[in-house]
Amino acid sequence: MAKLRSLNVLRAVAATTVIVHHVLATTRGAAFGEFRVDIFFVLSGFVIALTLNSRRQTVREFVVGRFTRIVPLYWLMTLLVFALALLRPDVFNSTTANLDSLLRSLFFIPYRKENGLIHPLLFVGWTLDYEVLFYLIAAAALLLMPKRTLAFIAVALATIFLIAEHAPSRSAIVEFLSYGRMLEFPLGAAAWLLWKRGLRLPLAVAGVGVVAMYGFMTYTEWLFPLSPPLLSNGLPSVILILCTLSLEALLTDNWLCRLVVLLGDASYATYLSHPFIVEAMRKLVPKVVHGFDVTSPPGIALAVVCASAVGYALHRYVDTPLHGTARRIGNRLFVVPNRSRVTADALPEQIAEKS
Repeated sequence: MAKLRSLNVLRAVAATTVIVHHVLATTRGAAFGEFRVDIFFVLSGFVIALTLNSRRQTVREFVVGRFTRIVPLYWLMTLLVFALALLRPDVFNSTTANLDSLLRSLFFIPYRKENGLIHPLLFVGWTLDYEVLFYLIAAAALLLMPKRTLAFIAVALATIFLIAEHAPSRSAIVEFLSYGRMLEFPLGAAAWLLWKRGLRLPLAVAGVGVVAMYGFMTYTEWLFPLSPPLLSNGLPSVILILCTLSLEALLTDNWLCRLVVLLGDASYATYLSHPFIVEAMRKLVPKVVHGFDVTSPPGIALAVVCASAVGYALHRYVDTPLHGTARRIGNRLFVVPNRSRVTADALPEQIAEKS
């Protein structure tokens, strides 16, 4: 089954936005790119809705498929951070190498670091804590309400959020669960429903929409930083995804499209590894190249190229083999063949996104 290349293009754009955001945030505290989280969460909601409805699968197959996709590389990068913090604690600000932090990070248990932020050892992994919560709720939906999975997910996430929002405790887990952006997963599922029902925009409208929504989110985060993310970024991300999908026909088989699609394939590896590249360019390169500033336009461009190249190499030579091995082991241990399968309504178009 063919994959949606337009989603990979959007992944590549979002990953580039993440890199630029962290380049600027490390020294200038710039707000650019905060909306990259919203794009990823809405996109994840779309992909999981597509996954749940595109083929027959058991709960075990779903869980093994999702966890073997994200866990191996994340564990590897987390262990790398732990080793660096153990050997060179002086290069970290609020990360310490202790067993409690390591275990909580590896098993996606939110905790508060010394700086007060709820981050794992690999700080960008905080988004994966929400991904795992989303996967667990999706698995429960597949088990309990296989014909109403998306409704179950939306109600469950909204209920968890409302309970946590009004809870008297402000523990790390309660604060984690009261994060409004996790409601963007159901927005992504809603985008999938619209796409499934045939919503396709004219190419000209879709092209303008992509530029307009990206520009709108950039504009609002600068001028209205306290605006509700669900409204200022979540809904525009839905429109952005639908516009991007409508441009699928423009992605011809040329070298530029293939390159961007490959960068989209590697976006997960780029996301997890780019902090190492950004920090190296911020702290080490100026010692070798006098006057180098990673926040300058040439510095930002170089950071994007280097982080993307490292991310692609990591994806091809590390993540893909790890994923394949983990999936084979997971299927052997947990997936029982020839069992009765639960399924939601099948997707009319035989299209499954590679994720």
